Amino acid sequence: MTRKVPAMSEPSGLVAALRDCTTVLISVHKNPDGDALGSQLGLMLGLEKIGKKVFLHNLDPVPEIYRFLPGTDRITSGPSVKGAYDAFIVLDADPPRTGLFNGSWPARTLINIDHHVTNPREWPLTWLDPEATATGEMIYRLMTGLRIPFDKDMAICLYTAIFTDTGSFRYSNTTPESMRIAATLIEAGADPWMVTENVYESYAFKRIRLLGKVLSGIEQSRDGRIAWVLVTDDLYRQTGTSAEDTDSFVNFVRSIKGVEVAVLFRQTGAAQYKISLRAKGRVDLSGLATSLGGGGHKNAAGGVLDGTFTDVRDKVIDAVAQALEAQMGKGPQAAS
Repeated sequence: MTRKVPAMSEPSGLVAALRDCTTVLISVHKNPDGDALGSQLGLMLGLEKIGKKVFLHNLDPVPEIYRFLPGTDRITSGPSVKGAYDAFIVLDADPPRTGLFNGSWPARTLINIDHHVTNPREWPLTWLDPEATATGEMIYRLMTGLRIPFDKDMAICLYTAIFTDTGSFRYSNTTPESMRIAATLIEAGADPWMVTENVYESYAFKRIRLLGKVLSGIEQSRDGRIAWVLVTDDLYRQTGTSAEDTDSFVNFVRSIKGVEVAVLFRQTGAAQYKISLRAKGRVDLSGLATSLGGGGHKNAAGGVLDGTFTDVRDKVIDAVAQALEAQMGKGPQAAS
C-alpha cells in the first residue's frame, strides 16, 4: 500500500538558511522522548559534518533509557540558556512546548521541524509533515537533501527516533517509507538489538514495581473501549521513582483487547495532571487533544489539565467517549 499523501518537502529557504548560519541551538519539547532526542542528536551530528557549531539545550534532562544515544552528554538542561545564535531549531513540537524563552527567541533565524498535525506553524520557516512517522524521518530526509553522509552515530540516533515513534514498527503509523529508511540506517551502522535492549529491555527494578502498582489500579469504561491508569506523587514516593519512569506505561493499557483509546493520568501538582492519550489507529486523537489544551497527532496526543483527579478524569473520559461515538459509533455495551 502506498502513502495516501506524499511526503511534504522542506519549506523553501530552509536548506539555504542552514547553510548560511554558523552557530545553531537545537531544542525539543518538555519531557523528551526517543523521537525528540534521536532527531536532536542526529541533526547535531549531521550539521557538524558541514562545519556548523551546534549547541543542544532542553528544559528537562535526558531520561536514563535514552542515555545510550551518542552525544547525550552534549545536551544541557534547565529553564534558561545563555547566548545568541545564528539559528534556533525546535524539533518535534511547536516552539512554546520547549518551555524555554517565553517567546523571546535567541536567534535571527527560527526553524521549526515537526510532524504533529496540531502544530500551529507560528514560525515562517516551519516544516510540518503530519504524514511522517516521526520527526526523525524528516531529519533523515533533510540530511539527504543536504548531501550529508550517514555515519554509525547518526544512524543510531535517527533509527531510535523512528523505532520509538512507531512502537518498534508495530503501530499503525508505520509505512513502507519508514521501513526503507530504517533499513538504510541499519546499513549505515544502526544496531537494532542494541536499540531494542536499551529502550525496552533495560528497565530498573523500581520502574517495574511502579508499573505493577499503576496497573493494579487500571479502570475501564462500560463499553470496554477506553481504559485508564493514574500515577500519583504517592506512588513515586513508595517506589523511589520519578516521572521519567512512566515512559510507555500508557502502551500497556492500550494493549488490552477491545480498548480503542488508552489514557495515562500523571500527577504533576497538587491539583494538576498530565494526560497521555494513545489510540490503536481507528480514532483520530488530534482534535481531542486540542480541545483539552494539548497537542499531538492521530494516534498519540496529550495535554495538561488543572483540577481534582475526579474532575480531570471525568472531563477527559467524557471527551474520549464522545470522540469515539462521533468517529466509530456507539460501543456494544454503551448502546441504549
